[in-house]
Amino acid sequence: MLKRKVLLAMIMAVTMLISLMVPAKASTVSGMNVMVNNQRVVSNVPTAYSNGVVMIPAKEFASLLGGSFTYDSASMTGVIRQGENELSFRLDNSLAKFNGKYIQAPAPMQIINYRFMLPAEFVAGKLGAEVYTSLSKNLLMVFQSIEGKIIYQVMGGDSFWTISQLFGTSISTLKELNRLTSDVLYIGQKLIIKDFTPFVEVIAAQTTNNATLRSGAGFGFSPLAYVQAWTNISVVGKAGDWYKVTTPKGNGYMHYSIVGVKQDINDTAANSMYFSNSIPVDTSADFITYTSYTVQKGDTLWSISEKVGLPEYELRAANNLTSTSVLYIGQVLRVPVHNIPVKAKLAPQFGELLDWFKQAQYVFPIGKEAKLIDLETGRSFMVKRTMGGNHSDTETLTAADTQIMKEIFGGSWTWNRRSFILETDGRRLAVSVAGMPHAGIDGLPYLQNVSNRSDNWGYGPNYDRISGNGMDGHFDVYFLNSLRHKDNKMDSVHQYNVMVSSGLE
Repeated sequence: MLKRKVLLAMIMAVTMLISLMVPAKASTVSGMNVMVNNQRVVSNVPTAYSNGVVMIPAKEFASLLGGSFTYDSASMTGVIRQGENELSFRLDNSLAKFNGKYIQAPAPMQIINYRFMLPAEFVAGKLGAEVYTSLSKNLLMVFQSIEGKIIYQVMGGDSFWTISQLFGTSISTLKELNRLTSDVLYIGQKLIIKDFTPFVEVIAAQTTNNATLRSGAGFGFSPLAYVQAWTNISVVGKAGDWYKVTTPKGNGYMHYSIVGVKQDINDTAANSMYFSNSIPVDTSADFITYTSYTVQKGDTLWSISEKVGLPEYELRAANNLTSTSVLYIGQVLRVPVHNIPVKAKLAPQFGELLDWFKQAQYVFPIGKEAKLIDLETGRSFMVKRTMGGNHSDTETLTAADTQIMKEIFGGSWTWNRRSFILETDGRRLAVSVAGMPHAGIDGLPYLQNVSNRSDNWGYGPNYDRISGNGMDGHFDVYFLNSLRHKDNKMDSVHQYNVMVSSGLE
């Protein structure tokens, strides 16, 4: 019995020691909190894990590290810029690029919980910080050099012993660095942990042409020296289009176009297909109830489906009808009613992220009016959904609304797509809008065959339902997972824009 108690005590001691001091990359606790320089990272989404790597919202993490995060949708590249360092990731690509050099990352930039997420420890390390993890506090802590030192702020439950174990130092060293003699600590007390000078990574490169070395990052700065082509140089930083370099003729800045960074690996991967595929949303709270409709004189399956806000195929299926079925006056049809509860938004300024086919087409049915709000400018105009199955075919209500829409898109009609919020029935929904009216002529009867339909649609039915609004035809409003009419495929730009409207950043 005594041996068993001793063994149990040893196991408990080892377990406690491991929980207090463990490398960051070994953590497996979900929902880990992150602090940068003793300040908690606050975000509208929590941290996550990808193959055991702590992933953190890019925007907030970059900001607390003293930098910024931007995403370029054309190249699908996210970039953190901090001082004279640049760290970039392509979406879903495990290679990163630090100051122009490709390196392997422990996890790619990913979209998790509809936010761009980056590997926290890797990013912090490349940008000159140190990372420590306390599993007992479920906390990943990032420290930058503050006046050449790492400073830790005491938290509840801390003691000299737990702090020394966390940072791999001794109690005597902590007391000596902070000129302390007492064992008493108080919450919020700042302790010097150690001296810390960030490591400056030196990257081998060469000039690819005769090069001008300048005193600053820009053509307006004075020349310091001229360096011949194919001269070996070293990159020690990057500021936008300019590399910070050391050369045989001194230190300064060179434009990226004449600097060839020596690569050990290359990025040959294709772009991510994330925005070209269907993006899942939570539909678990949605439910269907049923009501009825009594057929009246002049009704058709199409006209009834518009009245009740359903696609015609769904109304047919609910009543075991076909496209050739004959309706009779007084016939009672069973009508599904889709109940789509309001979904949480990432922030008040953003919109709910609704799947078009499963949710949004029922919240914004044909005949429904709404306000469209441009996410960038805040300008708005009124619209109505007039038709459309794969997405919302939409028209402005008045000529004044048409003018506002045209101004938002730069003063002329264009197939360019923008992020918008659609407001209807007190809800804010994430959408993307293309600024090109098409397939109709204002002032002529709906569905009458006409010539010269807008946007070179030629002869055919007039798909313009609202007369006198100064818009020829209708324009496209996409929700998440809407499809193009021409090929029944996703539009990756619309998908991205909808995500931005819902809070992707």
